[in-house]
Amino acid sequence: METVLEEGIRESHFYDVVNQKIFEVLLKLWNSKGSNLTYDLVVEELKKERVIPDYIEEAKLLERYAENFVRSRETLREYCRLLKKYALRRELVDIAHEILSKDYKDPEELLELLLDKTFELSSKQDMAPYVSLADIVPELKETIERFSKAKSHITGIPSGFPDLDRLTTGFHGGELIIVAGRPGMGKSSFALSIAKHVAQKEGLPVGIFSLEMAKDQLALRLLSFLSHIPLYDLRLGKLTKEQREVLERSFELLQELPIYIDDSAALSTTDLRIKALRMKRERSIELLIVDYLQLLRGVKKYSSRQEEVAEISRSLKALAKELDIPVIALAQLSRQVEQRSDKRPQLADLRESGQIEQDADVIIFLHRPEYYLKLKKKEVPPDLKGKVEIIVAKQRQGPTGVVEAYFIEQLSLFEPKDPTEDGGLPEPFEDMEDDGVDLGELEMDIDF
Repeated sequence: METVLEEGIRESHFYDVVNQKIFEVLLKLWNSKGSNLTYDLVVEELKKERVIPDYIEEAKLLERYAENFVRSRETLREYCRLLKKYALRRELVDIAHEILSKDYKDPEELLELLLDKTFELSSKQDMAPYVSLADIVPELKETIERFSKAKSHITGIPSGFPDLDRLTTGFHGGELIIVAGRPGMGKSSFALSIAKHVAQKEGLPVGIFSLEMAKDQLALRLLSFLSHIPLYDLRLGKLTKEQREVLERSFELLQELPIYIDDSAALSTTDLRIKALRMKRERSIELLIVDYLQLLRGVKKYSSRQEEVAEISRSLKALAKELDIPVIALAQLSRQVEQRSDKRPQLADLRESGQIEQDADVIIFLHRPEYYLKLKKKEVPPDLKGKVEIIVAKQRQGPTGVVEAYFIEQLSLFEPKDPTEDGGLPEPFEDMEDDGVDLGELEMDIDF
C-alpha cells in the first residue's frame, strides 16, 4: 500500500466503482492497522463497509483479483503509472465532453474554462517526493563552496544596482520580488532598468509581461536608455545630426537585447502561467517581470477583491518556483502614503492584501522625495535632485535596509549611485538641461 500511495494513487484514479470502493477500504485499514494487512482482514472490513455484497460477491472477489496479483515492487510502480495515465486521459475526455455539451457564445469564456480546467488538472499531477536532510547536505555543501570561490558577493542575478545587490546578493531562482510604490515613483522604469542591465550586461534573456504599457512604449524607453537621448526628444522626433548618429547605433543595440515582451491586457493568472512557461521553454528566460500585479485577474469569481489579489500573489510565487527563476512583480501602494507627513512607504501600505507581504521573498519600495516637493511646487534642494531611496522592507534570506540611486527624469532611467561621487548626477547627465520643458508636467504623460 505504501508504494501505491507514494506513486500518488487515489480513489479517483480508478474507473471501476468496485475498485474505488476496495481502495477506500484498503486505505482506511492501512491508516488504522499499518502495513499488517491480511486477506481475511480485508474481506472482513469489506463486509463491514457493505462492499461485499453490495458491489461484489465474496466468491467473485478472489476470482477477479487472484490472477492480477503483483509480487514485484517495480511492476507495481509501473501499474500505478499506467493507471494515472489512463485516469488523465479520461479527465481530458470529460473536459472535451463538457465543452462540447454547452453552448458558449463567447469564445473567451470557453478559453477561460479550458485554461482553468487544464491548470487544475496539471496541478494534481505528480506529487513532489520528500527528501531527507542527508540528501540535501551534499548539494548544500557544493553551493556554499561555489559561493565562497566566487569573486563577487553576488550569487544571484545582479540588478545593476551594486548597493542593492550587496543587500540581496542578487535575485535568485524561485524568488518573488515585489517592487511597490505610489504612481509617479517610477516602478516601471526601475523594472525596465533592471531588465536592460540583465539583458545587456549579463547577457541573460528577460521576459516582460506589461499589462499597462504597450510594447512600443517599452521599446521607446529602452531606446532612450541606450542612446541617452531624452524620451521627450524621441517622442517629438526633432533630433540633431549627432543624435541621429547615436540613434542608429542604439537601434542595433536594442535589436540585440534578449528581452521578450507580452503586452496582452487583462491577463488571468492561468494565461500568465501558460505564456510564461512557453517563454521559458522557447527563449530560456532567466528573469520574469510582471507590470503590474493588481492588473492581473484570478481564475474564478471571488467574494472580495482582497481574496482575488491574495490568489494572484500566491500564483506568482508558485510560478517563480515552477520556472525556477526570479519573478519581479510591480505593485501599487494604497493612498494612505499620501496622508502621512513622511511619505516613505511601509509594509502596511501594500494595497488590498496582506498575502502579498506573506508570499514575497523580497519587498522593495521606491521613494522619490523630489516628486512630492514638485507636487507642492517647492524648490528641490541640490542633495535631493534625482535622488531615489530603494527601500528593502522585507527579505527572507538577508537584511533589510535603504540604498540610494538616481532617477534621470529626462530618460525615465534609474542609475546606481556612484560611491565615489559626492552627490551630483552621474555622467553624462549632470549637465543636462530641461530645454525649457516643464518635466514635472510630463510625468503623467509618460506614465512612470
